[in-house]
Amino acid sequence: MLKLAEELKTNKISRYHLIYGDERYMVRYYKHSLMEKLSSPGDEMNCTIFQGNSVRESEIADVGQILPFMVSQRLIVVQDSGFFKSANDMADYLEDFPETTYVVFVEREVDKRNRLYKWIGKNGCVTECQTQSEAMLKQWIAGYLKKAGKSVSVRTVEYLIERTGTDMESLNNELDKLIGFTGERPVVEVSDIDAVCSGAVISKIFDMIDAVALGEKNRALRLYDDLLANKEQPMSVLYLFSRHINILLQIKELSAVGLNKNELAKRIGIPPFTVPKYGKQAGLFKRRQLIQMLEDRANYEESFKKGRLSDQLAVEMFLIQALTNS
Repeated sequence: MLKLAEELKTNKISRYHLIYGDERYMVRYYKHSLMEKLSSPGDEMNCTIFQGNSVRESEIADVGQILPFMVSQRLIVVQDSGFFKSANDMADYLEDFPETTYVVFVEREVDKRNRLYKWIGKNGCVTECQTQSEAMLKQWIAGYLKKAGKSVSVRTVEYLIERTGTDMESLNNELDKLIGFTGERPVVEVSDIDAVCSGAVISKIFDMIDAVALGEKNRALRLYDDLLANKEQPMSVLYLFSRHINILLQIKELSAVGLNKNELAKRIGIPPFTVPKYGKQAGLFKRRQLIQMLEDRANYEESFKKGRLSDQLAVEMFLIQALTNS
């Protein structure tokens, strides 16, 4: 059990927290769980939220020194500050906070060599929310449906994961659809998934990469346009595309050393039953092509962050570059 999960269960909460990782659903879950434990809804007097990398350490320090009003603790939530990827004096400020101040940092990426990261690891609780294993996802899905009075077979759960992917946010949305669609019926079937679960993003990413492998420019760009029409953010599409390419690269390299399906799945962090599908697609590319796409992705993302390209144009140019190299 994660240290944070144990703290929430026993109500023995550390004063300093860092929550980060690829599984954003779990990041949000733990952030909201801490906020529920440490503050009351709407209590802006005792709960302050800082957002973005423009926040200064001194601003947080000023709020951190204020004693709570008519409650036992003050809560500060700091989101996407960038403090864990750069040198700063935030740890020095935290040292001087009164015992009534609690601080929760929520980040996307961290550098584990960072001084603040090490300080919170020593004086508080660091929680990395990683992509869940197949076994954990199956258990979570079954538990989620059970709370709604539904049962589901293992095969149906596997089908849902195969169609939707392992992202818990996407799975959560599809589970809510299934619960609403099945109504009073107690069992969720594969046919229900076909009826209401789009699985659009994961499916289209697979199709886009097939199109790239086959040099089908118009098809690849059409699929990208479909994702935009479904309100997917260009940078999210780019992230999923590059994550998929990274899986293909790992499949290709680990298969070459003789790992079996279950070993591959465990090393890469994907369900075993998806390995053959990824493996077939990996065979369409040479290793150098996959590496080149990952390098190109980093370059176009940097161009977007520095304002040289819009997000939509950056992804379009990345796709065209990938097609050129295929």
